[in-house]
Amino acid sequence: MSKQAGRRQDIWACLFLFSFCLVLLRPGDPLNFLLFLPGYFFPLRYTGKIRPLYLWLGWAFFSALLAPEFPPSLHVFGQECMIATTGFYAGLYGRQDRRWVWGLILVGFLMAGLIFIQAAMAPPYPLSWAHPAERLLLPFRVTGLWKNPNRTGLFLALLLPLLGAVLEETDGHWRRLLLPGVLFALAVPALLFTYSRTAWTAALASLVFYWGRREKGNLRRLFCLVLLLIGFFPSLVARLGPNPFQSATLRYRFLIWQETWALVQKYPLTGGGGSELRLALRSLRADHAHNHYLQLAAEKGLPVLLLFTGLVFRILRIPFRPKGPREDCCLQRGMQGALVGQLVAGLTESLWVVPLDLFLFWFGFAFITAEEKPVTIEQPGGTTDEGDAGSEGRFL
Repeated sequence: MSKQAGRRQDIWACLFLFSFCLVLLRPGDPLNFLLFLPGYFFPLRYTGKIRPLYLWLGWAFFSALLAPEFPPSLHVFGQECMIATTGFYAGLYGRQDRRWVWGLILVGFLMAGLIFIQAAMAPPYPLSWAHPAERLLLPFRVTGLWKNPNRTGLFLALLLPLLGAVLEETDGHWRRLLLPGVLFALAVPALLFTYSRTAWTAALASLVFYWGRREKGNLRRLFCLVLLLIGFFPSLVARLGPNPFQSATLRYRFLIWQETWALVQKYPLTGGGGSELRLALRSLRADHAHNHYLQLAAEKGLPVLLLFTGLVFRILRIPFRPKGPREDCCLQRGMQGALVGQLVAGLTESLWVVPLDLFLFWFGFAFITAEEKPVTIEQPGGTTDEGDAGSEGRFL
C-alpha cells in the first residue's frame, strides 16, 4: 500500500469512528448518515451478502411507486436506501477495523452517566409513560441522551451482548476487562431505570441467546439476578403488574394493531406507505404501529414479511463457531444476540421509525454475514496462490 493510500485509509478510519459516534448521539437525523458514503469507495477485505440488500431495496422502490402518497413516497425510499446502504458497507468495514466498538463504549458511558444523573434528580415524566396505578411506586423514567425511555432501553439492551463478547475475548486480562466490565455493570441498572418492559424483554432475550447452552452458569446468575431485583425493588413489580398481558399499555397497542391491520387489508400487496399509516392512527394519537412486523406490512405490503424472514434466517444460520479469529467468533455471536433482542422487541415496538435502528440492523447483517476475501499471493516463477487476508484492525 502506498503512503498516500495509507494516509487516506487513516483519514477514513477517523471519519468512520466520528460518524459512528455522531449517529449514536443524534439517532433521528438522516443527514448524519451521509458521512458514511465515502467508505463505499474504499477497498474492503470482506464481502457481504449484497443480494438480500438489493432485493429489499428493490421491493421498497416498487412499493413506493405504487403507494397512495406517490411521488413523496420516493423521498422516503431514497432516505431508506441511503441509510440501509451505508449501514451495510459500514458493517463490512467494521469487520476489518473494530474500533467502532470503542465508539459504542464511549456513547454507552455517556448514556449511563446521564441516566444516573437523571435518576438522582428524579425528574417528572409525561403521565402517558405510566398507568395511574403505577405512578405511586414509579419514581422516574429516565431517557438518557435521547427523548424516549423505550428507545434508550433498547439501545442498552443491544449493548449488553456486544459488551459480553468483548469481555469474553479478553481472556481474563484485567486491563482489557476494565472499561467494558465497568460499562456492563453500569448498563444493567441504567436499563432498569428506563422502566421499559420492552427493553427488559429484549435484554433477556439477547443475553439468553448469546450465552445459550455454552454458558449455563451465566444463565443461572441471570435468573438469580432477576429474582433478586423483583424481590427487592417494588417499583419493578409495579411496572410489571400482576398480569403484563392485561396492562393498559398492551390494550392500547391492541387498538393500534387493529387499525394497522385494517390498512394492511386495504393495501395487502404493496402497502399504503408511512403517511397512510399515520393518518389511520391519528385518532389514537400514535404515529407508528408499535409492532415492527405490522409496520413493515402496512408500509410495504405482506410480501415484505417474506423478505424480512429471509434476512433473519441469514442472520441466524451463521454457526456459533465460525472459521476465523476468536474475535470474529465472539463479536459475530454478540451481534447475533443483539439483533435477536431487537427482533423480540419488534413485537411491541416499531424499530425502523428511527434511522439509527435501520442503520444498525443492516450494519449487523453485514457484520454477521461478511466473508473474508481470499488474497492472491504471487509465488516465484509467476505462479499465484490464494491465502487469507491478515487480521489487522483488532480493537483489543
